[in-house]
Amino acid sequence: MKVVIAIPTNGNDGREQLSGVFDWINTHAGWEVQLIITRSNIINGQFEKAVCDADGVYLSTACDNERIAKFLHSLNLKMVVTNEYLVPLYQGRPSARSLIPDNISIGRDAARYFNSLGRFAAYGFVHGAIHYPWSIGREEGFRAAAPQKMPIFVFPSKEEEPVYDVTIIGQSSPAIPQDRLSEWLKSLPKPAAVFAANDIIASEVLRVCGRLGLSIPHQITVLGCDNDPLIFANTRPALSSLQLPFRKLGYRAAETLDKLLRGRKTPQRTILISGTRLFERASSAAVPPATVLVESARTYIKEHACEGIRASDVVSYLGVSRSLLGMRFKDICGKSVIDEILDCRLTEVKRFLRETDRTILQIGRDCGFNDPDNLKRLFKKRFGVSMRDWRAQNSQRTGEGQTPRNH
Repeated sequence: MKVVIAIPTNGNDGREQLSGVFDWINTHAGWEVQLIITRSNIINGQFEKAVCDADGVYLSTACDNERIAKFLHSLNLKMVVTNEYLVPLYQGRPSARSLIPDNISIGRDAARYFNSLGRFAAYGFVHGAIHYPWSIGREEGFRAAAPQKMPIFVFPSKEEEPVYDVTIIGQSSPAIPQDRLSEWLKSLPKPAAVFAANDIIASEVLRVCGRLGLSIPHQITVLGCDNDPLIFANTRPALSSLQLPFRKLGYRAAETLDKLLRGRKTPQRTILISGTRLFERASSAAVPPATVLVESARTYIKEHACEGIRASDVVSYLGVSRSLLGMRFKDICGKSVIDEILDCRLTEVKRFLRETDRTILQIGRDCGFNDPDNLKRLFKKRFGVSMRDWRAQNSQRTGEGQTPRNH
């Protein structure tokens, strides 16, 4: 059976959905697939040419919707649609089925996460520049699961929304008005929890907060959805996000289309796909997970540095990979784990020089340095003076055979 699959892959939602489709295809034989992965392939007629000799169509791309719907109806092909904009055009037709994410459930999951944190004066929901159908559902679920007396602020208001039609060919999505978003964020009672309709919008919220000097997550806690690696890996602080069930949607839609093609019964109602997974990062964690890791490492190093520990000992104690600890340490402290161990040892070296009569050899051994000459070279390189001269300039010894100095 020949199946044409039209899924835009410019966003993480499309890529995840396509992965779900191939999850199904790889465990079931019988499909010959042609992919249409850009809107331009709809506009230039490639899609229509492909479906003329197809048995079934998987349609997720919203582009030139009325014309494409009329064309597909004339062919009476078996098909599934997975885009909210397309559902009204195909719903109720015997040869078509609709499957979409359960956006109300997504909004509920976001509010329940904020509820679990329990420290906010207000909740906020950001649609982006306009109120998209999917974001309206997410706002509805968010409101439904929020605490009854929690103030909820929405951006933009319906009165501020620009006119936009997603079906117009070649029209770009309107930009989020930065000045109005800035005023909205400043006006929120603090601390506030803000749920953005997707990760792109959430990244804009983080950028504006950074420009305004609003502390994340202490003044504004931010949660996105899609868990798009191209976005969360490039936001500062790292964006917390809900991974949406697009992969599950792709699998279920492929399964449904195959049943249609084989003449098996499937529900004619729109099927809602639910289930999110939270990825908590620094934009919402009260204490960022990376900071917890680094602080645990620093505490261990401070307590054991003079015992001759190495970076591998710190890694073993924490139960993480060396590369992860090194990366987190560099990001937060600006130095390596080895540098931190040496800093702690040298701090103790200076304390012994300042407060005791111990020899340099004794001090070195007590602080984890087995080679006194190496310690001397390191000390002078780090502090610009020899250990002997530093002791002479900073000694505070009043005992151990020493006479107190008059100042």
